[in-house]
Amino acid sequence: MKKFILLIEDNDPIRENTAELLELADYKVLATNRGKNGLKMLSERAPDLILCDIAMPEMDGYEFLKVVREDYGLTSTPFIFFTAFSEKSDIQKGLQLGATDFVVKPFEPDDLISLIGRYLG
Repeated sequence: MKKFILLIEDNDPIRENTAELLELADYKVLATNRGKNGLKMLSERAPDLILCDIAMPEMDGYEFLKVVREDYGLTSTPFIFFTAFSEKSDIQKGLQLGATDFVVKPFEPDDLISLIGRYLG
C-alpha cells in the first residue's frame, strides 16, 4: 500500500511540481494551498507524513503544526517543514513545536525524496 503524504504549500507551481515529484516516487499525495484546508483533510484520513510550508495566509505552518500535534494527536507522524526560511531561529522554533525535519527551498528533488524515504522507509 502506498504511503500517504499531506502536502500544504500556498505557491501553486511549487505545490503542483512537488506533488507530481512525490507521486512519481510512488507516494499517494493529497495537496492543498491552505492550513485550514489541511486540517479538514486530516479529519478524513491521517497521513503517514506531512510536508508543510511555513509562510502561508490564514494559518502559518507553525500554527498548523501546533494544531496537528495538540488537537489531532498526531504526535508521531513525521512533520517536515518545506520552506524558504533557513534562519537558525526559524528551524529552532519549528523543532520546539514538534517538527521532525526541514527542507529549505529551493531544494534538489532527490534530496527531498531521500529525506522522506528516511521517515517512511
